[in-house]
Amino acid sequence: MSRILGILNLHNEKKLGEITSKRSLGALSFLGRYSFCDIPLSNFGNSKINSSCILVKNNFRSIIRHIDASQGYSENSKLGTLYMLYNEKYANEEIYNTDINNLIENKWILEENNFSHVVIAPTHLIYKLDFQEVIKQHEALNSTITVCYKKINNGKKDFLNCDSYLLDETNKLRGIYQNKGTEDAINISMETYVISTSKLLEILEFSKKTSQIFTLRDILNYISTSLDIDTFEYKGYLRCIENINDYFKYSLELLDLNILKELTSSSWPIFTKTHDTPPAKYLEGAKVKDSFISNGAIISGEVDHSIICRSVKIGKNSKIKNSIILSDTQIDDNVTLENVIVDKSAKIIYTKELKGKFDKPIYIKQGDII
Repeated sequence: MSRILGILNLHNEKKLGEITSKRSLGALSFLGRYSFCDIPLSNFGNSKINSSCILVKNNFRSIIRHIDASQGYSENSKLGTLYMLYNEKYANEEIYNTDINNLIENKWILEENNFSHVVIAPTHLIYKLDFQEVIKQHEALNSTITVCYKKINNGKKDFLNCDSYLLDETNKLRGIYQNKGTEDAINISMETYVISTSKLLEILEFSKKTSQIFTLRDILNYISTSLDIDTFEYKGYLRCIENINDYFKYSLELLDLNILKELTSSSWPIFTKTHDTPPAKYLEGAKVKDSFISNGAIISGEVDHSIICRSVKIGKNSKIKNSIILSDTQIDDNVTLENVIVDKSAKIIYTKELKGKFDKPIYIKQGDII
């Protein structure tokens, strides 16, 4: 089997407003006990890619805190060696702080290890994919670059502002453009690539000579008309987290177990950092349905179609519906929340009712007392 390096690219992740002002999207809570970076890292691990690295753009501390010094995280999630790559040279220069420049600064990982190929994946696109299937096609076609995409028929209302691919009659990539909602049938870019290590090193040198602010996406678009770039069609579950409304909607969507099975299963687990917390407690008066309840939560009220993270306390006669409550939050007695996101360590004490809309949830900031 070829030796592959998985690269988790945080440079293109989306900003969701206040909720990602102090944390990377990769470190944002997902389904109560995970973070977004766990999904692609688990795809690497489940695909038997045992060496991986994270290209960190900013909010470095939030990633470190979740990964927990990488070695412990590797042992817990069985992902093997995990490197953190950060470009201190350009950390405070937005225009130069690109994935390409990060790889150039940390080129040693490609030069000093015997990786035949790299697999590059994002955090803001959620999917389950066995990368060995892509690698198998990549090697069978003797490709140097393979990009992954999904055909959709609802491009006028979904995946807006995401990249889409222009393909020729042989399914070679011939251009990348942003979906502006003008067509329904389009090929959505998964921002996921298999690239031979030698070709990636060539791309890094080419980028230095062409433009010092090019991203990997820019380079692929630039060379797509002159180089045969192969494509892999993915047909499974795919969601893009562009904003906080997407975070809310697609998180709650996974309360449907039939949809959740498209992302994870007993044979394809999501690995994460472990926490030594007790099981959730359901006290007298607690009623819970259609929800994810994490370890350490103490429930005295009612929870319906919601995600409750670790060590959340919900008081007596409180009603939580269609909401996401992040860790260490305290909900006092007799509080009603509907279509609300409460960030970690907040306290809902004095305000007894908050009701947002499903397409525009109310957001309570981290640590606030309401």
